[in-house]
Amino acid sequence: MKETTKRPVWLYIVLGVLAVLLLVLSFYHKLTWTIGSNLFAPTLKLDTSETWDGGVTYSHWAYAEDSDAQYFDLYVPHADAPAPLFVLVHGGGFVSGDSQTRQAQFMYRYFRDHGFACASINYRLAAEAPFPAACADVKAAVRYLCRNAETFGFDASRIAIWGESAGGYLATFTALTAPDAYADVLCIGESETERFAMPAFDALVDYYGVLDFNTFDEDFAAEGIPAWVIKMANGWTNNVTGAFDSFEEYWLRKAQKDWTDFERNDANVLYHAEHCENGNPALKTLIVHGTADITVSHLQSVSLERILKANGADVTLKLVNGCKHADDRLFTNELLGEVEAFVNASFR
Repeated sequence: MKETTKRPVWLYIVLGVLAVLLLVLSFYHKLTWTIGSNLFAPTLKLDTSETWDGGVTYSHWAYAEDSDAQYFDLYVPHADAPAPLFVLVHGGGFVSGDSQTRQAQFMYRYFRDHGFACASINYRLAAEAPFPAACADVKAAVRYLCRNAETFGFDASRIAIWGESAGGYLATFTALTAPDAYADVLCIGESETERFAMPAFDALVDYYGVLDFNTFDEDFAAEGIPAWVIKMANGWTNNVTGAFDSFEEYWLRKAQKDWTDFERNDANVLYHAEHCENGNPALKTLIVHGTADITVSHLQSVSLERILKANGADVTLKLVNGCKHADDRLFTNELLGEVEAFVNASFR
């Protein structure tokens, strides 16, 4: 009689574990895909050379005098005619970053070589000054730039603004709020009785901006992303925010449960978008967001598109499948070429 080979117990244990793991992965396939997209996202090579022969560079140029953080880096290309201005606002959860973040560099290095004057704005972070200081800083920088356009040699009659993450918030806030609102920061050359004119932007480009703090957690829940994943992905902010549970609470210096209705609206970009306070509901807007973003839900961008369209705005939402927050693939020459075409088509 033929003797059968007895399989070891550990093999059955391994097979059982694999079966359970496959069952769990199939049940939570979207979550698994999202986490995998974040862990294995490819990177691009960033040109970090400090020399640029294509134009004139103005580094750490002060636009206000309240803080050393109030400066911009400006790149004006050599051209037969003055170049349009592209204002760039860096991200970092309102708690980190500066005018030379990786994402800001991707932007100005591409666009200065494609005929744009690029101003990368630095602003006061939350540790130095709470909301709405950064909003007022960006507006002051824009007023200063446009007032001095002839000196720097660019065309302020053609102007676009871009921001990513927290910078997307600030760029959108700047473009959609009333020109004279949040203007308590005096830029150099202004006085309490005389402010420079705030321009009407031709185009707004929002890269995965955080827009509504009130629905921040709800949006992730609607996507089926558990709170523990969000907390783990954004745990780096805990080293900065101290006793506050989130970057937005730290920026407002108050726990969310204690926010007044005014504070919930005042710091809510979607609220300002809904009320068209800038008087320009037809502002051309491009929104770019990765669908695997576990720092800012892409549903925030979906909400902005819906509100702007309801107000008659010309808005384009581009959701990039599988891209995480601040994904390098959102800064490829191909995608930036699409942004360039959008902005050029927006100029009046």
